[in-house]
Amino acid sequence: MLARRPALSCAIPALLVFTAAANAQTAPVTALDAVTTSATRTERVAGDVAGSVSVINREEIERRQPQSIDDLVKDMPGVETNGVPRNSVRQFTVRGLSDERVVLRVDGVRNNFNAGHRGRVFLEPDLLKSMDVSRGPGALLFGSGALGGAVNMRTVDAEDILKPGANFGGRARVGYQTNNSSRLASLTGATRGYGGEVVGNVTRRTNGNYTDGRGIDIPYSGDEVWSGLLKGGYDVGNGHKIGISTLLYADDHTIPRDANLGASTNTSTITDRDTKQRSFSVNWAYAAPSTPLIDLKTVVYRNEVDIYEKRVLPATAVEKDDTDLRTNGFDIQNTSRFSLFGAEKNALTVGVDGYRDEQSSRRNGARRTEYPNADQTVFGTFIQNEIEIGKVTIVPGVRYDRFEQSSFGNPTQKSDERVSPKASVAYQVTPWAAPYVSYAEAFRVPSLTERYVSGQHFPGNNFVPNPNLKPETSFNKEGGVNLRFSDVFAARDRLRVRAAYFVNDLEDYIQQVVGGTTTTSTNVAEARIQGFEGEARYDSGRWFGTVGTSILRGENRVTRLPLTDTPADKVTLGLGHRWLEWGLTLGGRVTASARQDRVSGTQPKTGGYAVWDFYASWTPEDTFLRDFTIDAGVDNAFNKVYRRSNWNSATPAAFYETGRNAKVALTYKF
Repeated sequence: MLARRPALSCAIPALLVFTAAANAQTAPVTALDAVTTSATRTERVAGDVAGSVSVINREEIERRQPQSIDDLVKDMPGVETNGVPRNSVRQFTVRGLSDERVVLRVDGVRNNFNAGHRGRVFLEPDLLKSMDVSRGPGALLFGSGALGGAVNMRTVDAEDILKPGANFGGRARVGYQTNNSSRLASLTGATRGYGGEVVGNVTRRTNGNYTDGRGIDIPYSGDEVWSGLLKGGYDVGNGHKIGISTLLYADDHTIPRDANLGASTNTSTITDRDTKQRSFSVNWAYAAPSTPLIDLKTVVYRNEVDIYEKRVLPATAVEKDDTDLRTNGFDIQNTSRFSLFGAEKNALTVGVDGYRDEQSSRRNGARRTEYPNADQTVFGTFIQNEIEIGKVTIVPGVRYDRFEQSSFGNPTQKSDERVSPKASVAYQVTPWAAPYVSYAEAFRVPSLTERYVSGQHFPGNNFVPNPNLKPETSFNKEGGVNLRFSDVFAARDRLRVRAAYFVNDLEDYIQQVVGGTTTTSTNVAEARIQGFEGEARYDSGRWFGTVGTSILRGENRVTRLPLTDTPADKVTLGLGHRWLEWGLTLGGRVTASARQDRVSGTQPKTGGYAVWDFYASWTPEDTFLRDFTIDAGVDNAFNKVYRRSNWNSATPAAFYETGRNAKVALTYKF
């Protein structure tokens, strides 16, 4: 039963308590007021869409001093990361769905890489301008894979680096964190003028091994990362804008092959791993000045991931592995704004997109079947209309996708097609309340590895390919409400609240079955994930606070056993205060997780816990130091010893989550 766990009904009174002292200052835009394109592909305020979208902005990213994506999403409702405390092997879990069930995009470039315990997100978080996480099936807008949701990340632009009114300048940032002796050095330069802008960055981060809450070393969790960014744009005139972007990432680490498993202590599979990612994109936008019927956006991209591994333990092993993925893709959409009958407004978006994945792997120069040489081509087209009639907003849409897959040595080419509809209705009952309902379908093509993998899984156990895997499909029903208040406790303050309940039914859910001697992927006829999510944000200018909660239940409807990736119930509370005249911000947050006793098979249960984080940020006002910012914080301030439920494997993890971590960063804008 969902009712036995804390929910948003507990969160609103908490907000009332900690905002009572708020005074009358102009409130900055909250995260629920942030503009997002993840919900409809058009610019909408995140707190107004008929769906669940969380946004983290540049200010918050800098304040958190993230080493990995986990530092950005750990207090988002319904969002977790898989993988033990090793930064390079993290990946998203959204509403209990992970791996390729979550679509990842950076500056419009799709990232499809997923190769057995090697991670999915290869990105320096200090380069991010913002990150939107759209929860719930998103196939209409993002195609195959968005059963759990979509994560859209944007890198910094010149405006994020330059001082107000400046046309040339830069940003230098250095940082240190105590838990793993992490050192950060980042230099960014930017210029703009004559209709164009350019921004470039180089970043180096070195990390030692983490220690858990007991002070015990988490082996092979250190790494050395180089990353770089070069992007530019030019306003041609008459509504035309063009842009290019190059993003580079290189990670050198000594790490177990099964590096993201909770019980990963097997020192017989240690490798020297070099991970490299390179993405290139060209974009063109055209907003016709003479008509609202043409608002065109296009992007063409190439994404390359290369992982080279050399076995170092045992010393007698001679294994050199190459794992590569090449993705070439494009994305084109146009939004036409018009009114047919005068009483309504339409924003009709039509799009077409596609990509081709080519993956390959070798061991000592020979083909390696654990990551089969295979390719796939996916093509899709969609149409969506946002219709506003008075206080009602109706958003119907439909998408068509077709895919083809083939593998080296496998004469049978697999192909299929799918139509995915989506619709939502929102009603602005009062100026402050807008309930909504939505229905969405999504699908996921079986990955090339799931379908064609063979070879050894571990000694005594071999992969068995299953070329007859069916695509997964989901059918999501959701109801929620968006609430927005102003002048609640003080003049010009803001309170934004979102709550949603959903039921996501999954057909042909793909799961990996590990037997005594074989491992294969099979379809589960029916599965269901349902739950409640709530998010609230308050800001008065000086005082600000957040509340978030998620309560999820996942079930295999055939065996009636829980789904193993479903996270434990979670509640987060945050409170902060700004001394505007001093440029000082102080705050803290607590993340409380319930006991996870809904487990499958031999997966162990985990206990509940509460983790406290504190932070401070100071930008001196009206002094010679005003170009400097100091960010400081302490994560897990009370050194809580705990395990997360969603990365506990069949036996309890050999180590716990990271312990206390004090961190500080100095930023200079010039």
